[in-house]
Amino acid sequence: MRKLFFVFLVLIVSSFVLTSCEGKGKLVIKDPPNADVYINGKHVGKTPLELTLKEDRYDIMVATSPYDVDEKKAVQIYFDKTTVLSFHPKPKGRLVADTKPEGADVLDGKYPIGKTPLDTLLDVGEHIIVFKYQGVGASRKVNIEYQKTTKLFVNLEKAVIHFKAEPSDAILYVDGKKIGTFPKVLELDEGTHEIVVEKGVFKDKFVIKVKKGEEKTVHLSLQDVQLPPIQAYGPIAFTNDHKYLLTMGKGGIYFWDFTDLKPHTVLYDPEDVRNFDKFSRFALSDDDKFVVGIKPIKALAYKLEKKNLPATKILVWQNNNVNPLVSTILYEDIYEGAFGKDNKTVYLAKKDGTILIFDVSSKKVVDKLKLPLNITDMKSSNGNIFVSDNKGTVYKIVGKQIVSKEKVHNGKINSLEVSSDKTMLITSSDDKTVKLVSVSDLSTKDTFSYNEKVISANISPKNLKIAAGTSTNKVFIRDVKTKKDLYVIKNLNAPPISVAFKDEKILITASSVKKPKIDLWEDGHLLKKWVLTLE
Repeated sequence: MRKLFFVFLVLIVSSFVLTSCEGKGKLVIKDPPNADVYINGKHVGKTPLELTLKEDRYDIMVATSPYDVDEKKAVQIYFDKTTVLSFHPKPKGRLVADTKPEGADVLDGKYPIGKTPLDTLLDVGEHIIVFKYQGVGASRKVNIEYQKTTKLFVNLEKAVIHFKAEPSDAILYVDGKKIGTFPKVLELDEGTHEIVVEKGVFKDKFVIKVKKGEEKTVHLSLQDVQLPPIQAYGPIAFTNDHKYLLTMGKGGIYFWDFTDLKPHTVLYDPEDVRNFDKFSRFALSDDDKFVVGIKPIKALAYKLEKKNLPATKILVWQNNNVNPLVSTILYEDIYEGAFGKDNKTVYLAKKDGTILIFDVSSKKVVDKLKLPLNITDMKSSNGNIFVSDNKGTVYKIVGKQIVSKEKVHNGKINSLEVSSDKTMLITSSDDKTVKLVSVSDLSTKDTFSYNEKVISANISPKNLKIAAGTSTNKVFIRDVKTKKDLYVIKNLNAPPISVAFKDEKILITASSVKKPKIDLWEDGHLLKKWVLTLE
């Protein structure tokens, strides 16, 4: 019995010794001095500090102030070992974050920092805070400031959209519902939404697509419609369907798609890709299938055989191909061009009254006509060629013959246009008038008088309005029936050498290459459109 008792006593003592020493190690923190130490969120003293802890993992935080903190997560304390740590507190700010619904995982970048609702300290600076909840994710950029609290709320069930507009008194509609003026903050369901913004006559429609948890800012600004900065200049013309506007510019001859006001096609000279020599005129065939470009040669972009003579490059394109069918140099001072019947010939006018008949197939001049006076403009319609001169006469040419001529003005004719229905010529003159002239017999159908020289004119597609550009940088728009001014566009930056109607509301004015500018007007106001940007 004594032996058994002794053995039992030895076992009890041994067990006590093992239990009292089992699983403990030391933690030593010296730096920084006089800092508060927290272990698993509980304050345990100030540095320098030495503690005996059970073998385990601990979250240890050291703070020299409530907002100067350093933290080490999952520090392992080992049995019978001393762990020595140094801390370097960094300036912090507070993030208070919540979500709808609550319980979302929160990450600072890719590092988990808790679940919502969340109240935690973060380093000062910019952070990407990520929220995840049942397959829905969202992120927000926040700037944490020293000793300040940043609050963040994220709706993970809907998208939050901030609507802003310039001008702010425009009216916002979302999915057909009138919301009101700006700014507005709306919560939208996930999916596609129709946005309409309206300010007076300026109204535009947009579609935005949103996801749950997104927060976006929609900026809507009413801006003047401008062609891209390619130094576009006139003369200008529309295709027969009025979908495309043709201008000249620093890259060649442009077809602008009026649905987005972007170049649909650019016709250029492959031998002069930098366009050292600018196009001075172009002409579109009656069926819109061909374009002829007139380019006086002045620079050293070409090897000229006859250097002492004027030279003009003639290019002909089929519209669906940017490679020219014709690219030839004529040692002539060509001013205007127009397509003849079936687009087989191009009439090329010189200012001195000479008209060269150019065969597209052979790429040669095959005949010529001579008018008694200087040519100012030339247009084609239904295979007929119409020419104006500097004394007010209009000529009608069919084939190789002048079939009729008529004294229309008492001064130089500055521009000659054809109405959309091909029944009338519109002429402008130094005699301060605009005339509507029959294409059949060149008789004057109507006269519009002004107080200054008229340098350009055109009629709207439905023959309801007349636009007359004057030498004083103005454009008068009149009602054809009443002959009263509907409005006047003033203070253009250069004389409007060409005007063209897109429809009964929209008018385009163009200046020459000397001061290249194309303006778009709606009922006398610079055309504006709403532009949407997302952030």
